[in-house]
Amino acid sequence: MLPYIQEAEVSIISNDPSVVSRSRSGRKHVRNLERQHWLLDIKWPDYLRDKANEITVQLDAMQGQAETADVIHPVQSYHPNAGADFTATSGVAAGADSVAVSGTGALTIGHLVRFRDHSKVYRVIALSGSTVTLYPKLRRALSAAETITTQSVPITVTRINDELTAKQKGPLSSLSASFEEML
Repeated sequence: MLPYIQEAEVSIISNDPSVVSRSRSGRKHVRNLERQHWLLDIKWPDYLRDKANEITVQLDAMQGQAETADVIHPVQSYHPNAGADFTATSGVAAGADSVAVSGTGALTIGHLVRFRDHSKVYRVIALSGSTVTLYPKLRRALSAAETITTQSVPITVTRINDELTAKQKGPLSSLSASFEEML
């Protein structure tokens, strides 16, 4: 887990690559590559040397994009009106975007969920009764009664590159780095 995420400014970006081409008649063709993943830009507030060094050491250990860490988005990883006991009520095939769920409370549109044994994190984009519509479509099939993480949803990330921005102003250090979801 990256340190001091609750204090950081975390931007989450959806990267959903598509191929766009035009036919000889000028008609536009768009094909989604079904490879959506989340990008995160994290900027920590100004810290004194000891606290900044703790973050720098963790980020240095992730150089070369070989190591991963979990990031829990300070807002979107929590459903304020949901309990932690949500499950899928029936099996769902990979490629589906709707899942029937049961649990205590209510999920929140725009917030994140993750299924047990899945590395992919999904965003709740619509709710209709006990059916949740997710973005992106499911990468893997779900089994009935599969547990859904609705609180402290971890996004497993790696560094996009080895760049670490460290700005010094007197005794304070400001750090920022970019990450991508590991699938």
